Amino acid sequence: MRLLLVLAAVTLAPMAHGQEYARYLGGWQGSFLLYVAQQDTGAQGPPEVFDGSLQIAADGSVRGQLPEASCTLTGSSTDFLSSVNASLDLDVSGCKDSRFNGHFVGKLINNPILKYASLRLSSMRSLDAGTAQVSAILRR
Repeated sequence: MRLLLVLAAVTLAPMAHGQEYARYLGGWQGSFLLYVAQQDTGAQGPPEVFDGSLQIAADGSVRGQLPEASCTLTGSSTDFLSSVNASLDLDVSGCKDSRFNGHFVGKLINNPILKYASLRLSSMRSLDAGTAQVSAILRR
């Protein structure tokens, strides 16, 4: 019986570890890429990278920070196709680079097998220079 329990624990351990990526809710950390994209010429100016975090609560509320950029993210999330991925509706404020302050929408697409999520957000306001974008590869 003891051997059976040990075998079960060893077999289920990788599955339990992968469970943390089975839902988008919870804490995420990574490097956030901030850039302004122009429709016909690509990125305008060099992109900037800042370490940051997102916390997605059980009620769908979202809070995040990019401390070096002085950016605060707040908003909401909903399931996108399943409880693995999220649609995000966020307000970004306090950024040193004011082009990144404003309302953003996008997706958090989770990859449970490779243990990361891809974040893509686009500003809902158009800048003379293009559209502010935020991208990140996030991990637990």
